[in-house]
Amino acid sequence: MNTRRALVLRQRIRHSTWVLMSVWGLVSFAWLPFARDLNFNFFAWKFNFWMAAQGSVLIFLLMTVVNAWLMNHWEKELATLEETTDSPES
Repeated sequence: MNTRRALVLRQRIRHSTWVLMSVWGLVSFAWLPFARDLNFNFFAWKFNFWMAAQGSVLIFLLMTVVNAWLMNHWEKELATLEETTDSPES
């Protein structure tokens, strides 16, 4: 197995997990102190209402889809690397 490539893939998985968790934290809590200031129109609703009612949920769903797609892609690559190592060379 190409251990260097496997290490890089595992680092990507950890990095993407931390990035998505940071986005989750920002979407959940960072906008709350500024909710009164975020009083502009966004798709015919006030932005602060939209974030509380729909925006956060939609962003969480999008993050879940992105996370699932990235993890499936990288884990398939890791499995391929492990299979090439486990198979006997003739």
